[in-house]
Amino acid sequence: MSEEYFYLADETVTAAEDYSQKCATRLDQIEKALIFVIALVILMMIKESVSAVVLMKKNRELNKKAYIDLHTGLPNRSRVEELIAHYDHFDEPTAIIVFDLNDLKVVNDSLGHLAGDTLIMNFAHIIRTSIPEKYFVGRYGGDEFIALLNDVTQQDVEDIILQVQNEARCYNEFSKQIFIDFAFGYALSTHSRETNLKLLLNQADKNMYECKARMKAKKKSH
Repeated sequence: MSEEYFYLADETVTAAEDYSQKCATRLDQIEKALIFVIALVILMMIKESVSAVVLMKKNRELNKKAYIDLHTGLPNRSRVEELIAHYDHFDEPTAIIVFDLNDLKVVNDSLGHLAGDTLIMNFAHIIRTSIPEKYFVGRYGGDEFIALLNDVTQQDVEDIILQVQNEARCYNEFSKQIFIDFAFGYALSTHSRETNLKLLLNQADKNMYECKARMKAKKKSH
């Protein structure tokens, strides 16, 4: 009987070991499967995160392009109008300068549109480099540009306009065919009863056309 009990005990131990081994093998398989699934989930999350970052970057680039004039590199009319629409009060003395390039049609008709495009591009470069980087400069139309100046005096505005004129004069001294001639007008919030940027822009635009009329009258008198 003792031998029989010993045999049964041995069989029981063997069966238990086999069962334990099977459980361990199964647990190992489950563990490996879980590790694979977790790794797969992490990879998918990383992929989605990278895709989201790429998408955000593309959206920023598209948004940037939507507000940039590709010919001059300046903010375009849409950006200017958005800025004007949201600028509804003056916390500090604010000025708008409107620059209008003269004789663009004459250049297009006589020298071709490539020459006209070059004229616009060079004029935009002169305005942007003449005006401190902290101030906004944008292209408002085909031959019209605006500068928005914050915390300035009338003397500051006139100094900036003089700088643009001097840069244009230097350009004309070296240019062989294409010359820059422009009219300008500005409006300062401290000199106006206007309560928002749109009305201030209208006043600056009106002053620019008065300047253009004076320039034309002066040319005719000569």
